[in-house]
Amino acid sequence: MRNLLILVFVFVAGISSAAPPPPVRASVEIVSAEFGTFDASNPQEMVFEPTLVVPHRQGQRYGWVIEVRTTQRALSIAEEYLLPSPATAGKAPDSSGATLDLPQQRRNQVSQRQLVPVDGKIYGEWAVGPGEPAGHRHLQVLVEGQVAASFEFDVK
Repeated sequence: MRNLLILVFVFVAGISSAAPPPPVRASVEIVSAEFGTFDASNPQEMVFEPTLVVPHRQGQRYGWVIEVRTTQRALSIAEEYLLPSPATAGKAPDSSGATLDLPQQRRNQVSQRQLVPVDGKIYGEWAVGPGEPAGHRHLQVLVEGQVAASFEFDVK
């Protein structure tokens, strides 16, 4: 009987000291990804049109639609948005008094959020801002930490 009690104690102690299993992360499959403009002229329905050229018009809405397959209720999304560098951002005198052109650094914006798929799709939307320069852009979208789409487009 004593041996049986020792075995039960060792078994229970082994179970209670075992680490819990790591959480199982549901997989996400990227089915398709498109970049384009959104037309909200009809309040009942926003229309997405695939294109790689965004009109350089303040308020023009543009972005992406990514179709996913997942069992997760919400997905972690990060966007990296690069704007073009103008040829010069200003002038500054060097140590000899001569004027140097100083190029502006490329701006890198990152947005992070949780999106809930609707009918298997997630959406990211931007708008052309006041004074935003025309030019070439690069937008990279990460879903659950993995690159899901990379878009090269022009605002003109």
